[in-house]
Amino acid sequence: MTTHTPRIVIFFCVRACALALSVSSVAAQSFIAGEDEAFYEAYNDGWRTGDWSGRGFGQWRLFAPEYAAAEEEQYVGFFIAYADKETDLAQTAREGKAFGIFANGTGFEETVAFRAFEQPLNVGDVFSLRFEFDGFNNKFERDSEKTSSVGVAMHLQTEINDSSELSEGRALVLAVIEGLSTYQILDADARFNTRVFLDSEGVEVGVTIGAAGRYDLQLTTLSDHVMHHFIGRTLKQAESKKGGAVKLDPQLNGFALFNLNGGKKNAYFGAFQISRQEGEF
Repeated sequence: MTTHTPRIVIFFCVRACALALSVSSVAAQSFIAGEDEAFYEAYNDGWRTGDWSGRGFGQWRLFAPEYAAAEEEQYVGFFIAYADKETDLAQTAREGKAFGIFANGTGFEETVAFRAFEQPLNVGDVFSLRFEFDGFNNKFERDSEKTSSVGVAMHLQTEINDSSELSEGRALVLAVIEGLSTYQILDADARFNTRVFLDSEGVEVGVTIGAAGRYDLQLTTLSDHVMHHFIGRTLKQAESKKGGAVKLDPQLNGFALFNLNGGKKNAYFGAFQISRQEGEF
């Protein structure tokens, strides 16, 4: 069930104290254990594989196939987006900049950015970011008939070296899916409709880690600053090589930003942050 609460606290307080943990009855003060922004100096020359900035995260790994078929027009890539140049970039931008991903053409274009956490997320940790995508529009008259999607995935892997590995170990996905007008969650359930409509200004996403494979998700629509809470959901566990889920407490080790044939519109991300309770190291 979704509940709505007016935002009455400032941005960093919301991010640091994003969700009330159902697993803890004792209030604890949080601190910022990780953060990164597109306006940091490391990205002055663009956004590339191997870039590292901020704290709490590993290096970026950017995956985009090279499309060389002469009969197709296919374009994918990563860039630092400037709010004064990109007309569709709104509140995801911080200090006028955001991370941008594009994937458009006459086929099915795939673009993914992966980043590991320096240490796994523990119970009580909150990972948050801003995400903005206005919806699907073809840039060319001809396009793939496969279903497109854009969003962010929380991963069990600590490292990804090939794009073929990106589909493995996804414990939680928040996505915009072609043909649907609301944000969708994919976790232990195949698909859950949040009934939160796409916001052209973007959304702030907060994931709070609970015990025994549980988590809480918070979406804040940035056009009206309304919070939508999804409490006590279950992370998808890894599958063993013999089939079936691994009966272990799943541990989140990284995240991926993806734009799978998003079309004319860019996907924007920013304001990455990890908040942690004092005493959790």
